Amino acid sequence: LGGVSELEARRLQLARGPMAQVALCQLWLKEFVAREHLHGSTGKVAGPIVGRVFHFMTDGILAYHQCRKIAYVPFPFPHEQLTLLFKLVVVFAFPLLYVAFVNDIRLAIGLNFTTLLCLVGIYEVAKELTNPYHTVPNDLPLNRFHAQFNESLRSLTTGFHPDSVHKD
Repeated sequence: LGGVSELEARRLQLARGPMAQVALCQLWLKEFVAREHLHGSTGKVAGPIVGRVFHFMTDGILAYHQCRKIAYVPFPFPHEQLTLLFKLVVVFAFPLLYVAFVNDIRLAIGLNFTTLLCLVGIYEVAKELTNPYHTVPNDLPLNRFHAQFNESLRSLTTGFHPDSVHKD
């Protein structure tokens, strides 16, 4: 909170990989909260409330690891390729089948459009799942979430404290 010192930056550079860096930052944050609570700077906040702070930090780390799994474990390549193959087969075969077996041409066109729309949609979802964090319209606003998390941490340590009311 309040920036990264040169010593902290060196220690982060010595950590091997991003997971180790995140674990080190989590350790520093938990040590900071525990130290501040033990020194009494959190006021008369009960232990279970401080325990909830640790719980929320753990929830944040769990969410980070889930996002890492999604980003680094690729969507099955054969599924995407099979979906593309089915899409190509459907685009050419279904119009012929609908014209041959459906007597009303308007119904055949409607069924063909609906079927193709569904399969093309499934293919587009498969393409998006292959690389979920790199297409702009579907990106999660991770920078904004991170900024909000940092702001909440800043307000925890430097914000208004209920025990400081009318002590002037």
